[in-house]
Amino acid sequence: MLGRGILGAGSILLVLCFAMNSGDACAETHGPATMDRLRTLEHGARNWEDRSQALALQIFDRRGGQRSRSLVMKTKRSDSGEDQTLTVFTAPAELRGTAFLQFSHRNRDAEQWLYLPEMKRVRRITSRAKKQSFMGTDFSYRDLELLSDVVEWTETEISARSLGVVDFEGGKAERIELRSAAREIGYERIVVTVARPALVLRRMEFFEKADEPVKILYLDAIREVKGIPTPERMVMVQPARGSRTEVLVSEIGYDAGLSARLFSQRSLERSLDSIE
Repeated sequence: MLGRGILGAGSILLVLCFAMNSGDACAETHGPATMDRLRTLEHGARNWEDRSQALALQIFDRRGGQRSRSLVMKTKRSDSGEDQTLTVFTAPAELRGTAFLQFSHRNRDAEQWLYLPEMKRVRRITSRAKKQSFMGTDFSYRDLELLSDVVEWTETEISARSLGVVDFEGGKAERIELRSAAREIGYERIVVTVARPALVLRRMEFFEKADEPVKILYLDAIREVKGIPTPERMVMVQPARGSRTEVLVSEIGYDAGLSARLFSQRSLERSLDSIE
């Protein structure tokens, strides 16, 4: 893992390309450099130690059916990359108290546990089960792991290749293809869209063997909170299935001094009390 605030060689190359105003002439080298720069920002100007969010989910199926979920998500970061996230459902009534705990690791798969109140037990999510839907949404357990890790991947773990600079919402963005080098990502490849010049992740396309993505994640309504670009709306779409899950952020806060005791298997059964 790169140290916080360290500018790698790839980032220096990216800065030089922008300074010379060479545009697409640097397209072949932008991919790794852009991901390196994103990593540098995450550990520097955009650094945060913990985050709390209140989220509203809307799940739409191909038949027009709709289901709603409300949840609270809390994340605590560490310098070593051992980030911890607790997600607790507060509505509807039949899901209230359901809790999900994830420990992200730098050099191996994340550990995940799910607490189901009606069964009164904690279930560990195995590697084989990570492709399954997370609580009926269009996100899989593996997707939740990827969202935590994508900016942290290094070139030894993931190979990055620029697909070029494109027009994007009145500005420019770079599309970057990510493939596994030494890290399991659950897909053949992922293509991310990074808006320029601010370098904000705006889209993720997940591919298996076909040329069309099996999933697309849109990150919209970007707002700066304490200098950190934060999406207030996320939509995960599964085109072939005709389904989508919309996530709206109603509340968000950074660096509230969350206790490490909140993020433990033992606390999962009492996690509803700890967030209210």
